[in-house]
Amino acid sequence: MNSKLIYCDHNATTPVHSDVQASFVEALAVYGNASSLYQLGRQAKEAIEFSRQQLADCVGASVDQLIFTGSGTEANNHVLMQAIYLKRQSSDPVHVLVSSIEHSSVKETTTYLKSFGIECDFIPVDDNGCIDISAFKRLFKSYTRLVSIVLANNEIGTIQDIQLLCEIAHEHAALFHTDAVQALGKYHIDVNQLNVDFMSFSSHKLYAPKGVGALYIKDETNVNPLLYGGHHERGLRASTENVPGIIAFGTAVSRIDVSYYQQHTESLIEFLKQEFLVLDGVVVNAANSPLRLTNTLNITFSGCSGYALAMNCDLEGIALSTGSACSVGSIEPSHVLDAIGVSVDDNKSSIRFSVGLTNSIDEMHVVAKTVKAIVDRLRSC
Repeated sequence: MNSKLIYCDHNATTPVHSDVQASFVEALAVYGNASSLYQLGRQAKEAIEFSRQQLADCVGASVDQLIFTGSGTEANNHVLMQAIYLKRQSSDPVHVLVSSIEHSSVKETTTYLKSFGIECDFIPVDDNGCIDISAFKRLFKSYTRLVSIVLANNEIGTIQDIQLLCEIAHEHAALFHTDAVQALGKYHIDVNQLNVDFMSFSSHKLYAPKGVGALYIKDETNVNPLLYGGHHERGLRASTENVPGIIAFGTAVSRIDVSYYQQHTESLIEFLKQEFLVLDGVVVNAANSPLRLTNTLNITFSGCSGYALAMNCDLEGIALSTGSACSVGSIEPSHVLDAIGVSVDDNKSSIRFSVGLTNSIDEMHVVAKTVKAIVDRLRSC
């Protein structure tokens, strides 16, 4: 077993960077309620607004277009739940389109929407996880009101042409949301260039603590709250703000260097890929995606149980995943791999490597050697 844990599951969550941790601990002293008028409250409010400005500068938004949430899941739900309000405002039907490779916080929410009589359809993708444009256009109805397509997929790393997809949605008078949780810090984002109506973010995928997310809202005129109570976040998100978490989120955003991140992680993933492709029965899933996250490699080791491989790696001090961390409690095959046409057997034989800034090439040498040895052992059983 390796003496030090080698963490290769950064798409699930990231270790908190020391600078971010320091800002979080320091922020614990800013204990005032940001809604209070006295000095301690004003200090908390100023700290929140400083972090909001940091995020706004990063993604090209204005500060009045961003609200802080408790997670990326909450941000996604906030948008999808708008379909219920649209349904209540009129006797007309409401139709929602989401991609077939969405995170569970979008995918599972559609089931809830259907209980309100809202029609939901899944947009197919090709074998690289890219939206099938022709099928997408055919799915629109005269009453399609909302489209949600993930910017970068957490399992296979495929990055969508959001600008084009958003343009198509707007041509059909539908609002457009993208889940950018996996993209922030890994890919250049400009909300104005993409022209989206909503975009979701999360802090813990960015070397910051869990418990904070954010939602970009282009025009909040017709947006209703998800949570009711106080008038926090311009009346759109009731609940006392998590000041230390928001400050830490801002610190993490201020450290973003997409060019360095891409260069660093791409070299690590390319090394792993070449090491594994020398084995028989190895397939890189979504290998020919035109644009993908540089830190993500989803690979099938035919004849091996992905679960067994991940558990054996854990025993050797290597942390990796069989898919989305939000779905690992399920024994069902990955819906993402199913959507791109991976067979059930190969689906269950697939592993996701997602590296990050804390990884080194020396670690990748250990990972490659260890995984290949485990694959050989499992195949011989």
